[in-house]
Amino acid sequence: RFNNEIIMSRIESSIGSRQYEMTPYHNGKNSEVRGSAGLGATQNQVDAFFMANGRSIDDPASGYVATGTTSYKAPGSPIATDTYNHCILYRVGNLFLDYAEALNESTPGDPDVITYINLIRERAGVPTYGSASLPVPAGQAAMRIAIQKERRSELAFENVRYFDTRRWKIAETTDNGPIYGLNITQNLPGFFTKTAFESRIFTKRHYLFPIPSKDVNADDLMVQNPGW
Repeated sequence: RFNNEIIMSRIESSIGSRQYEMTPYHNGKNSEVRGSAGLGATQNQVDAFFMANGRSIDDPASGYVATGTTSYKAPGSPIATDTYNHCILYRVGNLFLDYAEALNESTPGDPDVITYINLIRERAGVPTYGSASLPVPAGQAAMRIAIQKERRSELAFENVRYFDTRRWKIAETTDNGPIYGLNITQNLPGFFTKTAFESRIFTKRHYLFPIPSKDVNADDLMVQNPGW
C-alpha cells in the first residue's frame, strides 16, 4: 500500500533478506516475529532517539532511565508480509530536513528552519522546539547540531546516516571508537548493562578510498588520495 509521503521507492516482493536479518531471533516465537538477528540497531543508535519530552537522553532534563523490555507482537495485517512493499529511497521527511539544513547554512535564523524541523517532530509525536518544555536552539551552530540529531533519528535505517557523517566531516568522532549494545550473555537485570562489543576505526584518510596503486604508477600526474 503506497504511502503519500513517499517520493521515490523500490518495489520489494515479500520480506527480503535485509528485513529478515534485522528482526531479532525470538526463540520459540512464530515465524512472523522470529528473524535471524543478523542486523540490528546498536545502542549508539538507540540512544540517538529523543525522549517523550523531546530532549536527547544525555540531556540532564531528559528523565532517561536505563531499563527496558521487549514486546513480541506479530503484525496485525498482512501488509507487512505481503508482496509489492515499497523500499523507501526518498520521502517527504527527508526533503523537509534537507531544506531545513540548507536554509540554516545559507540563511541562519530564517523561521522556515524551525518550522520544517517541527513538522517532523510533530508528526513523530515529539515536543516541538519553542514549546514550553523545549527552547529553540540558539544560533546557527546549535541549530546545525539539532538538525544532525533530527536526521539521525528520523532517517534511521534509510541509508542516510553513512553519507551524512562523511559530508559533515564528523565521522572521525561518530564512526570511530567503541560500539555499544546490551550484554546478551547475561540474564536480567544484567542484560540491560550497556556493553561495548566492538571498536571501529575511522581516521581522516577514510573519507576517501585509495586510488589503486596500478593507476597511480601508470600516470606520473596522478596523486594518491591523502593518507594512503
